[in-house]
Amino acid sequence: MNLSPLYELKERLESSVIAGVSLLSEDFRLARAVEQMEPLSKLSPVFEKIFRSAQGLLSDACTEKGDTLLDILGFVDAVLTTQAVTNVEGEWEPLVITEGKTVSQAPHSLLAPVLEALSSSGSGHYSLIVDTHERNPGIFSDYRLKAALVAGLNAGYAELAEQIERWLCKEDASILPLLKQGFHPKGKKEMVRRVHVVEAIAGAKENQWYLAMLEEAEKEVRAALIYALRHSQENCEVLMGFTKTEKGNCKKAAMWSLAKMEGTENLEFWEQQIQKKPAASVKYLALSTSDTASDLIADALNRALDGLKKQAEGGNFLLAEKDHEKFQELFLSMTGKASQKMLDLYRRMVSERPFEKLETEKNKEVRFQCNSLGSGQMSCAISNYMAELLTESLLWSMDERLFSLAQELYQEYGQIFLRPALTAALLTKGAGDAYDEFCIWLVREGVLKKETESQKQARMAIMEAFAKIVWRKEEESYQFLEYYFDEFQNCYVEVTRNLFEKLDIRWFELLVNPKLKKAGSFHTYYNNNYVRDQFFNRTTNDWEDVLANLICPSDVKICEVLGNYFYQCILINLNFKTSRKFYPLLQQCGLKASPGLVGKVVEKQKLRYWEVQDLIRTIPLSVSEKIKEWEEVKNLVEQGKASISGWSAQRYQVLYTSMLKELEEEKKKES
Repeated sequence: MNLSPLYELKERLESSVIAGVSLLSEDFRLARAVEQMEPLSKLSPVFEKIFRSAQGLLSDACTEKGDTLLDILGFVDAVLTTQAVTNVEGEWEPLVITEGKTVSQAPHSLLAPVLEALSSSGSGHYSLIVDTHERNPGIFSDYRLKAALVAGLNAGYAELAEQIERWLCKEDASILPLLKQGFHPKGKKEMVRRVHVVEAIAGAKENQWYLAMLEEAEKEVRAALIYALRHSQENCEVLMGFTKTEKGNCKKAAMWSLAKMEGTENLEFWEQQIQKKPAASVKYLALSTSDTASDLIADALNRALDGLKKQAEGGNFLLAEKDHEKFQELFLSMTGKASQKMLDLYRRMVSERPFEKLETEKNKEVRFQCNSLGSGQMSCAISNYMAELLTESLLWSMDERLFSLAQELYQEYGQIFLRPALTAALLTKGAGDAYDEFCIWLVREGVLKKETESQKQARMAIMEAFAKIVWRKEEESYQFLEYYFDEFQNCYVEVTRNLFEKLDIRWFELLVNPKLKKAGSFHTYYNNNYVRDQFFNRTTNDWEDVLANLICPSDVKICEVLGNYFYQCILINLNFKTSRKFYPLLQQCGLKASPGLVGKVVEKQKLRYWEVQDLIRTIPLSVSEKIKEWEEVKNLVEQGKASISGWSAQRYQVLYTSMLKELEEEKKKES
């Protein structure tokens, strides 16, 4: 049944409501719409009633045109509502049932700002999205946000797109249909990120999809898809073909993928590659933990060391630059390897010390760089290099054979292997046992007073081990944290390893002991201001930066030890820089500062207004105590005991009023 005349009548009636009933007699369009209703009126009594009523509306006999118009319009609207249908062109398809969590109890008011930030561009979106994820991570698994998150992989702000990629990699398989929907094999960075997420979630399960997309894929997307083939051993032959047919990053991707595989055919391939170009080939095996790769690297190094030994026996103690670079690549590829040949290589390096008598072409000591981010900016003499490599390897692979080797070399060579042995102990032994075994290096007579060079090296080895430990609130555990460079991805890979048990409280008491020397350069981390539990590499000369990462807010004893130490640091160096650094740490430890601290700083040091305001805002005191602190600062200024650049009565009053409002809000909440 064609209801077009009825729809047109409804439209004309609505127009008449707007125009007014005085113009009804002149509305030829309405008259025509009424005439078109006549055929319908013969089909149904309802339509006939509408037709007769409309005719009556247009006649001069109708005296209540306004009421009649509204009655007809309401009736027409009701009839059309009963006749409404919804349809979409196309064929019926079964509904896709997804696994995993698809909905949360979050109200739309909480999701709406995130949806808007994900679907539009502008300043402030990054912090809004990241802050919301920190406060309410669960809502990001809600189906209402998932499509927007996938679209966010194309965010103009690269840091936001990369952060979303990291979040999506932790999702379950329910996100896969959205990632595949609209995927363009010839696309750009967004499609590369989609591939990364798919392989992180599904691995080998999506192997057919990788192969299907490769048929049309280009450039970066093609390289990412080739790299994803490493998850399935059946792709070995395909990847070997790619090493011959592809170029540039796509060829490198095939090589990196083959480096993750096992099998006789793959072994023969790498043996040939390493024989031809050892330094260029082994970098592909750098982060592999397979025994096959381990034996290949060990054999290559043993051959190189045999040649070096023969060279030295002939009286040539010069290490050519190209040989230095070759050994550097070979050593970096030892990371995570633990086959018997590799363990024997460690023993050979330590016992023979083949580089000690050699010099570089610039007449300098031979030194090598490590693979991790924390150590990558420094080089080590060969005497310490094996210990650094062993520490990196056992953290990367967590192989028990490397733990045993660390203990063996520590027992035989002492403090040179103190750091890997302590690291292994904290990962595998009870907290008390680890402390009892290794604390002697810090508490034996003389170390807490005057150090020898040997004692300093032991202290630094222990401190460097602790510099790699952070407290992760989300996991409620202490973890070793390290970053390793993945050359293909051109980024650092984060590795976290939970300690066997929470650190013994005696470690904290020892590490804050005022007699313990704390001088040194420490490779540690600083926490991201936007994302909790996200750390970035830093090198610092302040031991307190290391201790800051060890704060465990849920452990009262640890907080008491560290908090009291931080408070003493404030009192010893009473100035803006020290106070601003340690106030937040006191807050994390749950400790309050003593009233009057800000006043003592402004009396001692000339500050700018914003610096004093910052101290008032961050000092760990209640709002009422901060108000008293602020009043004391005012008194000191008025008495001429403090000089604050930019101070004014108006500025003072603004902050004072703001804190009074905060105090009132607190009292309301309490009541």
